[in-house]
Amino acid sequence: MQSITIFNDFTHPLYYLPGRENITVQLTLYNFSSQFLSQMNLLFMNILMITIPPFFVFVFFNRQIVAGMTSGAVKG
Repeated sequence: MQSITIFNDFTHPLYYLPGRENITVQLTLYNFSSQFLSQMNLLFMNILMITIPPFFVFVFFNRQIVAGMTSGAVKG
């Protein structure tokens, strides 16, 4: 069931948001690969740019994330 949801994250923007101004992350990754040619340098740079912001958010807010999870787990 999860694979259908992941595939829908790709297909829904492809069908409902036409044009270059409405492109999503999944579509940019798809555009850098094809059957005969793959632009690996652009693909990996895109992956790097996608993963850096969540990584920095996790590094800077790690204590708040852990505190929020542990405070919700304490009963009483």
